[in-house]
Amino acid sequence: MHETKITIVTPSYNRVHTLPRVYESLKNQTFKGFKWIIMDDGSTDDTKQLIEEYQAENLFEIEYFWNKNQHKFVTVFKGIKKVTSKYFMIVDSDDSYPENALQILFDEVEKINNQDEFISVMGLSQFEDGSVVGNQYPDNGFDGSIFDMRYKYKVRGDKFGIFITKTYQQLLTNFDYSLYVGKGYIPQAVFFNTYDSDGVKTRFVNKIVRNYHLDEDDANSVSNTRWTGKNTFGLMEGYRAFLNSYGTKLFKYPKALIRNLVGYQVYSIINQKKFREMNRGLKYFKFLSFILYPFTLIYFKLK
Repeated sequence: MHETKITIVTPSYNRVHTLPRVYESLKNQTFKGFKWIIMDDGSTDDTKQLIEEYQAENLFEIEYFWNKNQHKFVTVFKGIKKVTSKYFMIVDSDDSYPENALQILFDEVEKINNQDEFISVMGLSQFEDGSVVGNQYPDNGFDGSIFDMRYKYKVRGDKFGIFITKTYQQLLTNFDYSLYVGKGYIPQAVFFNTYDSDGVKTRFVNKIVRNYHLDEDDANSVSNTRWTGKNTFGLMEGYRAFLNSYGTKLFKYPKALIRNLVGYQVYSIINQKKFREMNRGLKYFKFLSFILYPFTLIYFKLK
């Protein structure tokens, strides 16, 4: 086995039908210094047997952990706490990657001299026809914040990258994710907004490192279920985390401010939060929330 320089963390729930895509993609990587951790979030299918078959092939190190179902947000963090390598990646259970993806990301993150100031390197995703998902980064890539990437430079589309373990684990020690156990889908932004708004940097590079699969008919895909049921709690928290993390920076981007504040109010209503409780959850914009609330109620009733 090669020295483990990257750990691949994959949360999985009843994904025996898509995990082979991940495995085949990892098998074909030109970079071999990695191991794969599968965090099984309480699957009831044959995931365990499938992973045992992969372990028997002994092509690279694979660790498998079965957990009581707690949903992806919590399961990912539990997997990250098991990482001992310098770098790690969060690889979804239905993903695939160009064969040079790990090598590209490893080379790019190794170029960062002041790694204590950074948490990740983010590249681009591509559709199955080879076209870029969303936009490329400006200036042939840059160092900065996810917020600037999305709002200053207006870069859209799904992105993917590699994380610096030391930085990520240090930040995770100050984040109480136990609050979200059993709460359904929680956007990862609930965590990354906290460090991104504090000035922890990301390096953005214009290189393809992920294949994007739509899988629109997959009933177990979070992408196809996150807008419904108890997952609406996570959507409410996603809007709240955005508003509370970036605060007064949002005055420069009034459309984003209004959109997220209305989103927070709508999903608070869906979660049966009274206005006083809703507003108590905000660090900023309480008065603006008061002004907007009647219009949000009208919008909600019309929808």
